[in-house]
Amino acid sequence: MKYKLDEYSEELKLNVEATFTLIDFTALIVCFILGFIFAVFFWIFFIAVFIKVFASHEFIFNTDTYSVTQNIRWFSYLKIKRREFSFGEVKCIRFSNEESGNVLQETMKLKEWFTIDFILKSNFSRIVKVPEDELPQADELYLVLKERVGEFFKFETDIVYIEKPESEETGF
Repeated sequence: MKYKLDEYSEELKLNVEATFTLIDFTALIVCFILGFIFAVFFWIFFIAVFIKVFASHEFIFNTDTYSVTQNIRWFSYLKIKRREFSFGEVKCIRFSNEESGNVLQETMKLKEWFTIDFILKSNFSRIVKVPEDELPQADELYLVLKERVGEFFKFETDIVYIEKPESEETGF
């Protein structure tokens, strides 16, 4: 996970990029090759993977109008406004591991995911979702946000440490 925080006089701009993994690259290449054979389905999937790999989310905290604007950027050239909400709509900014759980790899294993979200009155907006090995960067981002915009928002930490089972083999 990479993030960049720029501060202007009335705006605070946060740009978050997801990590590009080998699985993303493999899915991108396979979908590109198979897209020629099964055009419609695989081109749609290829575009979705392409957007995930090369897109970053930009959040602009405007303290003049008390609003947050979420943009999606591709290659730092194309910017599309996704949504805008006021500071009053935000209940809190939450740092949690609620999306952790069992995943199927070779067997069922516990995988921890950490998220930083805007919890809004009607729904939520995700800032970032990272695996356990990127926890220090997510923690640093959370603390920087709390320091810079803590006077405007309530911050919550909801991390429950899940103990791994004693036996590594779990059945279905």
